[in-house]
Amino acid sequence: MKLKCKLLFVVFVSIQFTSFAAMTNAAASEGITDPNTQYSIGCDLHQQGYANEAVRWCRLAAEQGHKLAQLTLGDCYSDGDGVPKDYTKAIEWFSRSAEQNLPEAQFALGGCYHNGNGVLQDYKMAVKWYRRAAEQGHVNAQFNLASLYFNGLGVPQDYREAVKWYRRVAEQGYLKAQRYLGRIYSEGVAAPQDYKEALKWIRLAAEQGDPEEQNNLGICYFNGQGTLEDYVEAYAWWSIAAMNGSTEGKDNRDGVRRKMTESQIAAGQARSKELMAVIDRKKQIAKLPADQAPTADIAPSGYGSGLLVKGGYVVTCWHVVDKAQKISVSCQGKDFFASVVHKDAGNDIAILRVDSTDAGAALSFADSVKLGAQVFTMGFPHPELQGSDVKFTTGSISGLTGPGNTPVYYQISAPLQSGNSGGPLFDEYGNLVGIVAAKLDSLKMLAATGDLTQNVNYAIKSDYLVPLLKTVDGIKIQPSQTKTVNLLSLVEELKKSVVMIKVY
Repeated sequence: MKLKCKLLFVVFVSIQFTSFAAMTNAAASEGITDPNTQYSIGCDLHQQGYANEAVRWCRLAAEQGHKLAQLTLGDCYSDGDGVPKDYTKAIEWFSRSAEQNLPEAQFALGGCYHNGNGVLQDYKMAVKWYRRAAEQGHVNAQFNLASLYFNGLGVPQDYREAVKWYRRVAEQGYLKAQRYLGRIYSEGVAAPQDYKEALKWIRLAAEQGDPEEQNNLGICYFNGQGTLEDYVEAYAWWSIAAMNGSTEGKDNRDGVRRKMTESQIAAGQARSKELMAVIDRKKQIAKLPADQAPTADIAPSGYGSGLLVKGGYVVTCWHVVDKAQKISVSCQGKDFFASVVHKDAGNDIAILRVDSTDAGAALSFADSVKLGAQVFTMGFPHPELQGSDVKFTTGSISGLTGPGNTPVYYQISAPLQSGNSGGPLFDEYGNLVGIVAAKLDSLKMLAATGDLTQNVNYAIKSDYLVPLLKTVDGIKIQPSQTKTVNLLSLVEELKKSVVMIKVY
């Protein structure tokens, strides 16, 4: 059984122009000259079905240089909405808006040159405008630019540049780009063949509910491409593909079933139910607005801890959030949407920005940390089992280096569990000593040495955090605290800024 996934790259040419929701219900009256108000009235009229009047008001705003009105007027001419369809006039208004650096207009103008709408088809000009929009983060422009590089249209064929843009889009969850990258790496087209990398992108597309990629993921598990051969996992993905209408998935599932034991089949059926729950959760999350935290009825896929510092930033470990589709931060009973603003993947550090708050702890660091120094941490180990209130543990610095003598970590004796990762490690004065990162796997150590280790845990030294913090505006670092304080009072104060991180 071979991976049935021909590599067919067709330049993406469908252009979807922006539509705007109503912004005001104010009654229109002659004599209104403010372009923002004119544009708002136009949008409101369009929503109510008065397309001709909407165009009139948008034109008033567009002629005064309102870039959104110019884009909207271009849309109206390209669609024949409220005016006769006229690509030449659409290009005129798209051009005015695009020159004001509006990415949606740049994408639309690129599409006109791409498709030859109102102008002679000109891939070089399409590349120009797609690139300007792509560099501002416009996802469709990024995808189209990748396709033009892949096919050598308007630019010399450049597979490396194409893969770069496909990857950028795929990392934002764009299904078609994930599918293309799966083909590229599985078949060795445009990049060296890499089944492990192919599996990564095929899986992401499959988890978005694409039946073709669900079938291909089953094939990867059946053949052991990029992973260990696993009939149970193959059966599970083929069952899901079949349920979603894939004839190949159904045939493959029925074929592998004849090679499986009854217990394997039962395990495959149970696994397919687990995977369906994951897919359903991702679909729920994808429907949320970009700046909205998931609601309580969507279960997180993982937990971590962090420290909220003044300015509304959260310090945590990169491995806590690096696979997250959405990030939510729970602070004193409230959930906030958060996003990664800076990361140091090499040292496993991330800084998040939390919407709607500038609160947080004042940040200070210990001048020096010595062997045997007393430390404590707070965090949220296994919140689904141990509850959502913050947990406090104490210990000491039991080593000044980490595994293999790496200088990045302190070894600490404070007990840690899953969910503690990313939490703060303080000294007795309230200075931040480090970020809780990992615990030694006792079972692996038992297998390797015959000794069952206990309380061997690690924290990233705060020295490796400081350079990253200095790149963030709004974070201030105070001098090291040296005044003796009551531990109970200190914990009571600091716990207000220790947050639970939920990843989805």
